[in-house]
Amino acid sequence: MTLSGVALLGYLSTASEADVKALATIPVWQQTLRGMDPSKIGAWWAGLKTGAHPAANESGFTQVQELLLAAAPAMFGALDGMPALARVRANQLNAPSLLRAAENDLETALKLSGIGQAHHDPNRTKMLQNEVAYLKQVEAGEVQLYLYDRDQSRIVEMIGTQGPDTRHVITYVPGTFTGMNIFYTGGVQQVSTYLTSRVPGTVAFVYKDGRFPGEEDTAGGPNLARIREANDEKLARTSGQQLAGFETGMRTDPYLNGAEQTGIGHSWGLAIVTGSEVAGARYDKVVSLAGAGMLPDWKPQATTEYSNLYDYDLPVHGQGVPNPITNTGVVWNGNNPIHRDEFEQHYYRGPHDDQLRAINTVEEGNILMENHNLIASNSEDNEQVLKDIRGIVAR
Repeated sequence: MTLSGVALLGYLSTASEADVKALATIPVWQQTLRGMDPSKIGAWWAGLKTGAHPAANESGFTQVQELLLAAAPAMFGALDGMPALARVRANQLNAPSLLRAAENDLETALKLSGIGQAHHDPNRTKMLQNEVAYLKQVEAGEVQLYLYDRDQSRIVEMIGTQGPDTRHVITYVPGTFTGMNIFYTGGVQQVSTYLTSRVPGTVAFVYKDGRFPGEEDTAGGPNLARIREANDEKLARTSGQQLAGFETGMRTDPYLNGAEQTGIGHSWGLAIVTGSEVAGARYDKVVSLAGAGMLPDWKPQATTEYSNLYDYDLPVHGQGVPNPITNTGVVWNGNNPIHRDEFEQHYYRGPHDDQLRAINTVEEGNILMENHNLIASNSEDNEQVLKDIRGIVAR
């Protein structure tokens, strides 16, 4: 049996727990929901708080809403158009299932380690340990997941809580090499955590939807053999389209829709943010943190304020190295925020810049990489950058 999207939503409004659980196992019905306009999903969900439905409980959900979330948490926790808090609640309810899967994988990895299997990867074991610890925080409500699919390398963490006083929404996209493990250990949440704690009324989404350039499957570090993906226009375009879809779904939340929208991209993350602009997303502000570049057909929006905060790091160095064919920078063919007048430029010195000379030693390369990571951290050496980002978001 198949149902139209509207009929399916009507069915869900009065379905029993068993009915919803059965529905969640049928791929074609899930596809029907995912194919619907997010605004229709949002309107349907809001309608479950009106009329004869029981009053909301302390979590803000009615009895039927709580039933739906508990019966099919994986489905509703990934459905665009669902309000952010509903998705967070669904993913919290789904955390025990996710945790069991991670613990089972970890148990297997530890058994391999104990018998000395040659193919045992200690880095994967460490990553699984970190995932288990992270999911326990999700289960306890200490971490808010807006999206989670470990197998597809998809994770969006929400920091802060939206409500009537929400004035700023940040979408933060980390850069090259970003894998799941760095989310588990809090590495890419630092800027967003700082901003939500310093700028009142701010909610941030730390975003990763799919594999990033150079991402490794374990905690073993970046896969340098895949670094060229960070210059891949097709990947940036596809990723930008995905982010534009996220923005559409996220902004159906009535508490988030009317807030000021800021996109922040670190390194390759800026290619995704600006790629989402090419796909139709619009921001009040776009902030580049050592941003890599933009698609060739990207155009700045007249109503968007652009800022580029950077130090001397590997992408900047690469932007200055000429491509022998195009005679432009090897990073995004010279179409970088540092070279565009539309971006307000903010330059910072790194703590070890005095040691830089000809940039032809391993030590100097390490300094450039340290600078690249520093600008996306909450380190004391990055204090001025954080203050300036705060000023940009708040003004």
